[in-house]
Amino acid sequence: RSLRISGSGCEEALSSGSSSECEDAHTHAHVQQEFPIEILPNLYLGNSTNSEDCDALARHNIKYVLNVTPDLPNTFEAEGCGINYLKIPIADHWSQNLAVHFPQAIRFIEEAMSARCGVLVHCVAGVSRSVTVTLAYLMQRHRLCLRDAFELVRSRKTDIAPNFHFMRQLHCFERDLGLHEHSASLSKVLQELGVREAGAGAGAVSGGGAVGAGAGACGCAPPAGISPDSGIEFDRWSAARDTPQ
Repeated sequence: RSLRISGSGCEEALSSGSSSECEDAHTHAHVQQEFPIEILPNLYLGNSTNSEDCDALARHNIKYVLNVTPDLPNTFEAEGCGINYLKIPIADHWSQNLAVHFPQAIRFIEEAMSARCGVLVHCVAGVSRSVTVTLAYLMQRHRLCLRDAFELVRSRKTDIAPNFHFMRQLHCFERDLGLHEHSASLSKVLQELGVREAGAGAGAVSGGGAVGAGAGACGCAPPAGISPDSGIEFDRWSAARDTPQ
């Protein structure tokens, strides 16, 4: 696992203890992608703004919204418009145990899939908490190891950056599922779902590389992201080497 404190604005924000400055730096550091991002058929990853966009929800047949924040409201819950909500009141902070909510979150996503409806998983920025839950779902439902799940999501949305402690929880989840020893082939999973393996479109990695290809394939480091809560830049790691014992 490789972590480093990022430079420029976020480093200053970290030293001053100002999380809002770091969030602003994160917002301007990445080219904004269109939301919501479709990770797999009917599985969408988004942010707070997207969760309030009634037109976007209707356009993608999103009838289930998984709100991974303690403060954001379930916007359309009181309007009786047929949207099912699940709220997981977790802050994007090192002290939070998001893993205890994985079973409930995964069941909720599965319910949406069974109903053939879209499900939006969102937090505030759409880079840490919602990504962590999405990764957990991919790992359990499709038996993907953490590295393959991470590369799949990053191929759709390049600025993902779960914080260090959420990544550690995902490593433990991977071990509990036995995925560090036996996991599914990402190519086979995508083929069964009828999803193109090569990146293409708004959410894909530039250059059209294959989903799940490691950094060594092109000789370049993968894109790095900055976790909004901490300013920690997360880039390369080895699931096998860094799985907590």
